Amino acid sequence: MNTKPIVWINVFTAKPGKLDELVAIQSEELLNFKSKGVPGWISSRWHRSVDNNKAIMVTTWESIEFHKSWLEKAGFAEHLNKIQHLIEGKEGGYYTLEENIEN
Repeated sequence: MNTKPIVWINVFTAKPGKLDELVAIQSEELLNFKSKGVPGWISSRWHRSVDNNKAIMVTTWESIEFHKSWLEKAGFAEHLNKIQHLIEGKEGGYYTLEENIEN
């Protein structure tokens, strides 16, 4: 059994002119994670590209199972409906942290 947290990295490509709206809605959703106490959720980072229409969400979960459980909730479907019209494409995957080097 994997005892390390799992990281879900999702790269979003926004439709032209829609990055600001996508960033705002996703940022609000992440604040909801914190206030609602989503089971298994550890942290999230939301990065915005400086020169094009991409954004990257890096979310750490206690396990893949916790993430998948959240994906099955009605709240996720509602959130997806809020952002679907803003997204041209998305690509996500699970990762584990191998090394963390900080200054």
